[in-house]
Amino acid sequence: MINMELTGTSGVQGAKITQTNRKTVILTALVAFISVSMLSSCGSTHKMSKVEHVVLPTTVLSSPRAFPQEIADSLGWRAMYEDTLGAEEEEFRVVLSSPISPYHALRIKKTKDIEGAYVLFWEKNAAIDVESPQRNIRWFIQGECKDFKETAQFEYCIPEWFEEPDWQRVYQKFDQSDIWTLEPADSLVRDSLSVEDQWVMHVEARVENYFRRYQYLSPDTYEMSSTSSDVLTMVSQMKALRDATIQRDNFNVYRGYMKGPSGPEFVLCDESETWYFDGHLEDLVVTSAYPVLIDKASEQHFYVELRGQVRDQWYTEWFDQSYTRVIIPDEINEIQLISGPRCPF
Repeated sequence: MINMELTGTSGVQGAKITQTNRKTVILTALVAFISVSMLSSCGSTHKMSKVEHVVLPTTVLSSPRAFPQEIADSLGWRAMYEDTLGAEEEEFRVVLSSPISPYHALRIKKTKDIEGAYVLFWEKNAAIDVESPQRNIRWFIQGECKDFKETAQFEYCIPEWFEEPDWQRVYQKFDQSDIWTLEPADSLVRDSLSVEDQWVMHVEARVENYFRRYQYLSPDTYEMSSTSSDVLTMVSQMKALRDATIQRDNFNVYRGYMKGPSGPEFVLCDESETWYFDGHLEDLVVTSAYPVLIDKASEQHFYVELRGQVRDQWYTEWFDQSYTRVIIPDEINEIQLISGPRCPF
């Protein structure tokens, strides 16, 4: 009996110990699961968690379409993948470029406050081309910037504003357009093709120590994709910034030919570009007191030297057209009737 009691008691204690051990194991496993879940949750809550990105520090190759680092260095900005960002700090850089200079860049950095900068930049010219002033960007945009800066390969300037942009609002527009998570172009199907893929939008984005970059060729050719409205919204924001800068007359003389007194095609004499002629020669010869009569000349070709305002034609305005810029003429220096579509010299 004694042995039976001891055996029974021992069995009860063993059962209690086994039950306790099981509880301990279950509790430990639960704590471990919660800890892993919390860590996993923390690691998956940043803005880029659902798209391909890299975790810094790591080696990141430079991109030819990105904002040139030599200009960034000149402005005191470190490379985005080398800089140190704290918790909830963010930065993005957007560049719109094409074969037509200048190129347009936007930088937004969010720390305690929102910092913004809008930059025009272009490759250096080997020499000044007096006959084609549109190739001399400093001449072309003179009056828009107070100071021009140079690096080894580029020139750049920061335009003056009619009114300083609300950078908080600009940041919100890009943030709402999902700049952090947009699919890159190579993962999308294009619904149409641009003839030359002239416009490129390049994006570099960073949240804390997470970094990614992507780009679109002729962003308007992704109209059927889910990203189309977001991409075009971002480009519209870039255009709004450009429109908010002071754009004075540049006093250059532009030489070209056109068919009819109102064009609208104004072809530069070197035939490097075709501009949209926003005016009428008959009105110009009157205001310029130029001694010539233009009557029923819709099929006549004219050689014209003129001054006026020249503006970029953003791709949303000239897609599927041949115009790269628009000129709003205000003065004629010379006008000649010519026999065909070419300059007389």
